[in-house]
Amino acid sequence: MKSLIFGYGITGQSFERYLIKKGKAFDIYDENLKGPNIYNQLPDQATLGSYEMIYLSPGINLKKLYKKGEFKKIPYLTDLDIFFQEDSSFKIGVTGTNGKSTCCYKLHQLLEDSQLIGNIGTPVLDGINSCSYSIIELSSFQLEKVKDIKLDFGVLLNIAPDHIDHHGTFAEYTNVKNRIKESGISTEESNPKKLWSMITGKKLSDVQDVKLEELPHRRQHVLTRNQLVFINDSKATNLTALKFALNKMSGPYVLILCGDPSKEQYDNYEIIGPTKVYIFGKHAEEISKKVFHPEKILFRNQGLSSVMNDIFKDEYHCQTNILFSPGHPSGQDYKNFEERGDHFIKLALCSDD
Repeated sequence: MKSLIFGYGITGQSFERYLIKKGKAFDIYDENLKGPNIYNQLPDQATLGSYEMIYLSPGINLKKLYKKGEFKKIPYLTDLDIFFQEDSSFKIGVTGTNGKSTCCYKLHQLLEDSQLIGNIGTPVLDGINSCSYSIIELSSFQLEKVKDIKLDFGVLLNIAPDHIDHHGTFAEYTNVKNRIKESGISTEESNPKKLWSMITGKKLSDVQDVKLEELPHRRQHVLTRNQLVFINDSKATNLTALKFALNKMSGPYVLILCGDPSKEQYDNYEIIGPTKVYIFGKHAEEISKKVFHPEKILFRNQGLSSVMNDIFKDEYHCQTNILFSPGHPSGQDYKNFEERGDHFIKLALCSDD
């Protein structure tokens, strides 16, 4: 009897590798892809019920796809459910609206024989029984669908409005994030060194002087050229992350925004601090209607290259920071924050030729 992989993104592809190893037959549902065993038509309740098991990807919005609740009685597993069943490592889950990746990245540097998995990039199914500690970055999508939170240690960093387009309300988003408290031990501590001490039982002083690398694409200094300092904060995918970046700035700077503003469904946001705000891309008009600043420069349906060329042509009478902190998910402009951050870095480095 076949199973069905529901969604063929990064997690769906990890399901495929897992099921092949297990010698299990499967079909795939994904509305956008073509293939011999890939179905593009949304399966109805009867079709779903004909499969032995549904392997469900986290980004699937079941409430929108099955508005009559057709999926409620369908047996399914997430990648986390399988990982919790089969992995024997000490499992540390980290969630929050902002700072998840940074916390995970630094904790990984402190914990020997640890791996970074989950929303940070490597699917959990590719890390079963690979090391002593598993540091799992958890999104609200993952926490929403996993059946039981079988984490040894859970970290809730913060909660601010995000993914409202998926969850419907901030209250529901908050409820989902709070599921991390179902862990064996849970905390709201955010300092990676203190977390290391709590997890290992060792003294904080043992790592107090350890210098930790910063996460790429998070307030990353790229280049200082003449009067310009280029800062890549492409990982700022929501307004809370943008606000944090703005609060960290000192001296004159300009800000570059892009991405899809629909995720948080905010009405307006006044930007205070930068001398200019550049807005580019396919969502530029949408952002401009929501963002207020006396010096907005719009590049409608134009790319980052056009913005950077304009910046290079300008005159600067003192050192000025060029802050690329988009404040929104990539939307139609880029595949992800890594791609857009790499593009900014490439353009900044080209300015040094």
